[in-house]
Amino acid sequence: MKRKIDDQIREYYGSQSLSNEARTRLRVILRTGAAKERWRSWRMKSGIAAAFLIVATVAALWLAVAPESPQQRAVTLARQAALGHNMKQELEFRVRECAELQSKMKSLDFTPVEPAMMQHMNMRLLGARYTTIDGAIAVQIFLVDEKGAPCTLYQVRPVEKLAQVPAGEHQIDGVRVSMWQEKGLLMVLARPLA
Repeated sequence: MKRKIDDQIREYYGSQSLSNEARTRLRVILRTGAAKERWRSWRMKSGIAAAFLIVATVAALWLAVAPESPQQRAVTLARQAALGHNMKQELEFRVRECAELQSKMKSLDFTPVEPAMMQHMNMRLLGARYTTIDGAIAVQIFLVDEKGAPCTLYQVRPVEKLAQVPAGEHQIDGVRVSMWQEKGLLMVLARPLA
């Protein structure tokens, strides 16, 4: 009669036992607390890992709020301007001249002005909307240049860190972003590269 494989396995392992030497080592481990030592080692390693995670988190938070240099802030503003330009947002106010913005945009804490470059580049005003730049209320003005290319002009009062933003030009995501101060305002112009 054939025996089942389960019965064969049970019989084999049932006949097996620890050697006297292995039994002795096991008793010693249980009496001396080697298992406790392993537990302490594991707890110490866990503590070190937790401390590392805390230090890494604090470092990441510090880097996130670390002071930004004026040049870094200019690059950040250029990225925001390029993104805003590429988003093609709706106009809140349809106007033809910057002077009309003063009467229509009553929530601004400054008076929008027509920068000199609008005349030099033959830009035509389409309208504007409220926005914020670095937490400060700003105006986003939509323009078209002489070739019909859309341009976006941001104007904001240069408060706090914005006052330190250097004039310059950046190229981001197919957009040329120019920054300068004029008539007491920070101007940021985003337009296509070509």
